[in-house]
Amino acid sequence: MKNKTIGVLGGMGPEASAKLYQKMIKYAQDKYGAVQDYEYPPIIIYSLPLEGFEETGIENKELVKKQLIEGVKRLEKAGCELIIIACNSVHYFYEDMQKAVRIPIFNIIEETKKRVKEAGYRKVGLWSAQSTNKLGLYQKKFSKDNIDVISANNSQQKVLNEVIKNVMGGKQGASDVITLKDIARDYTNKGAEAIVMGCTEIPLAIDQTHTDIKLFDTIEIIVQKAVDFSIKGI
Repeated sequence: MKNKTIGVLGGMGPEASAKLYQKMIKYAQDKYGAVQDYEYPPIIIYSLPLEGFEETGIENKELVKKQLIEGVKRLEKAGCELIIIACNSVHYFYEDMQKAVRIPIFNIIEETKKRVKEAGYRKVGLWSAQSTNKLGLYQKKFSKDNIDVISANNSQQKVLNEVIKNVMGGKQGASDVITLKDIARDYTNKGAEAIVMGCTEIPLAIDQTHTDIKLFDTIEIIVQKAVDFSIKGI
């Protein structure tokens, strides 16, 4: 059976999109034993230079929504059979994007919630962009399954914004790891059992090797969903 074509709406930011692509290749190797070129999923990436959007997230809602809808339509027209988006914040417009195309768009927040629920966690901390936090994207989705979300306070959010900006400019380093671990420590003191990396830039700054607390990498989660669907139709 021919693998389904995955569409990636990326560019938010570009390095996170590149990481997502690399993770798709690695997952296809590890899970499905892909070696020859034809054994990998067909992938079309549209790196969208999104305007009205920066390290804090969405600045101009109407402008951002217009570009996102054009982006998913472009991927559908290119022959994609499913779409994933390499950004958490823009899932605020998920329904608008899904209505604009006939192919499925997998929701990174919904898929992450499924993983957290399956793992049995009832209270998690959230590292995210300011928009994702203030719009309550994770809080609203997780509360439907009685999962509590501890989010950043104002001072912590400013720090997270800086970490995200560092990654966007390719300047992440050891100080960002320390910063994130400090926030994680505060979350665990408040009862968090795990941390959701609710911004696709953050896994480029820190990973599971840096901490004992369970990290849910939203890039990894949406990659696995897309590749499984492409190869196995599940």
